[in-house]
Amino acid sequence: MTTPESRLISRRKFLKAAAVGAASTALAACAPTAAPTAAPAAPKAATAAPAAPAVSKGLKKTVRYLGWWFEEGNRGKTHLAFVDEFNKSQNDIEVKTENIPFDNYTTKTIVGAQSGALDGDILAETPELAPRLIAADLLAPLDDVLTRNNIKDLSSAHDAMRKNGHIYGLDVVTVAFGLLYNMNRYKEANITPAKTPDEFVDVCKRLTDRSKQKYGIFAVHQVNAPSDFWFTLELWCMPYGGVWAKGKTPMLTSDPIIKGLKLFKQLYDVAFPQGADGAEGTRLFGTGSIAQALWVSAAIGGYKVTYPDQYPLWRSAPIPWQSNTSIARIHPLMVNKASKVIPEALEFITYVYKPDNYRRLVEGCEDVIFAQKSAEDKAYLDKLEWLKPGYYDVKYVTPFDIVGDFVYNFNEFGQIVITNFANCLTANKPVEEAMAQAQKEAEALAARIT
Repeated sequence: MTTPESRLISRRKFLKAAAVGAASTALAACAPTAAPTAAPAAPKAATAAPAAPAVSKGLKKTVRYLGWWFEEGNRGKTHLAFVDEFNKSQNDIEVKTENIPFDNYTTKTIVGAQSGALDGDILAETPELAPRLIAADLLAPLDDVLTRNNIKDLSSAHDAMRKNGHIYGLDVVTVAFGLLYNMNRYKEANITPAKTPDEFVDVCKRLTDRSKQKYGIFAVHQVNAPSDFWFTLELWCMPYGGVWAKGKTPMLTSDPIIKGLKLFKQLYDVAFPQGADGAEGTRLFGTGSIAQALWVSAAIGGYKVTYPDQYPLWRSAPIPWQSNTSIARIHPLMVNKASKVIPEALEFITYVYKPDNYRRLVEGCEDVIFAQKSAEDKAYLDKLEWLKPGYYDVKYVTPFDIVGDFVYNFNEFGQIVITNFANCLTANKPVEEAMAQAQKEAEALAARIT
């Protein structure tokens, strides 16, 4: 049996990265709308976890682990549980977590990459920020983690984390977009899943009754939430088979991009709770007011915590465009090359990446794509009623495949797109006109980074 991970498309080799400079902008790179913070205790291990080997004797050495997900429902609880478990398993190392809001974390990372000085010892990163840090030579290699754990089946998506024969990032969550819907809302409206973009507009319209605060679909659409806006809009090159860029050539005036953005605008007009921010959109979905959304798989476990009564009603449907193509994004742990505790940081990542531990991490976070194929547990996946078919029989690509070389300046590129497209939503500016301006700005960006 295949899984979504096994269908990830490898991007081209990561040989050009060293020549690419770091960028400076405040737009966050990737994260779903923040998951609720309340959460139950992390799932218990089926067997006793192996102890991490000691590194040194004497005073404990402190390892600072920076990330944005320590307050994200079961994900946060599970990561914190692993830190506590590791700290108790030996006497020489203490890992301390530091939670930073995602937008702030992204900005902090970009500024660090630009200045050549990162903060922290272990860093959680995004699929766009990670290559930037690798290109800037700011990271310590993680090859020893794979060697010590005898891992030989790492996902091909890790090609983006390699340079000069070394690996610099190990995935701890791959998030995949899929269409998640409330089956009661579908039944009430006698709806069956759409198969084409036109059918999708009709379905969303039929599921919408603004007088009763019922909406057919939601996506973040506000420029004051740039990370979430670009994070979700990035997917909308796909309904008609487009890409945002090829190499350093923007494709913002291409027919697939224009048609994809017009589709988003149609849905905004007929089915969005217009003006709702990410938190409100999550609440409306979690209470059944929003019938469906293109959510990343990693968010569902978080939503389950706050909306346990609605969770059994959630199902997934194939994405309603012919290619059934979506984005999967790996989020690696990385180690700051300037850290004074690199061996200790590697001990923790080695501990997390032991196959049995890694399996418990994925399942505790309720993720569905395994970076280590051999760690996958079919019985666990079969229990997730929302997994098939929307997150399962999908052709996944990565951001590298659809934004070209702008992946190294992903934030600046996204800012150009969303700033111009927002005028189409709020001021009814023609999409063609808005994207013509965006194309000029993106070409100017390409000239600056060449």
